[in-house]
Amino acid sequence: MTELDPQLIQKVRARFAYVDTCPFLGSRIFFENAGGALTLNSVVETSTKFAAIPDNQGRDNVASHGLVDTINKAKSDAADLFGASSGQFFVGESGTELLFRLVRNAATAAKAGGVILGSTIEHPATRSAAQHWAENTNRPYISIPHDNETGLSRAEDYAKYVTPDTRVACILHASPVTGMGMDVAAIAAAIRAVSPECYIVVDGVQNAAHGT
Repeated sequence: MTELDPQLIQKVRARFAYVDTCPFLGSRIFFENAGGALTLNSVVETSTKFAAIPDNQGRDNVASHGLVDTINKAKSDAADLFGASSGQFFVGESGTELLFRLVRNAATAAKAGGVILGSTIEHPATRSAAQHWAENTNRPYISIPHDNETGLSRAEDYAKYVTPDTRVACILHASPVTGMGMDVAAIAAAIRAVSPECYIVVDGVQNAAHGT
């Protein structure tokens, strides 16, 4: 492993709020990877700046127009960051809330009937959402056991359970519990081979921040 420059580490740490202190507990190092995330000081500053502006976007005044311009630039910057040439960006209170909305949209947009499936390794963001919307759309929820030895859900695990009438399938990209990354491309290919029209929802929350 390449040794990191201590000065560089200090510069990185200085960019984040509450790296080694807690406003409630006092001195501590934040390692609660599955239950939160450190926030850049620049994000805190920007959020404070815009939270103070009383105007809403979408109104016909100079301030509102300025806010809309800021939102549009942010979406354009996000597209550059993710290398996306099409599609949409939308925001919510948390990754869990956004995934719940995506699963809901997939379940309600899919052709009636069939099944919804997911793996036991998933975060509740997709697993609970899939179970909820399977019940609400009168579909069975199929639970795919993950491999305890490796801490993974693999393409071959999904292949055992995917059927032509699989309407929605959820995949966890990286687990905050086991620390393991799933082969999303292989799992998606296994699903598509049997159910080409299946909606696939990928939980990339942990991998986006920590994966490669």
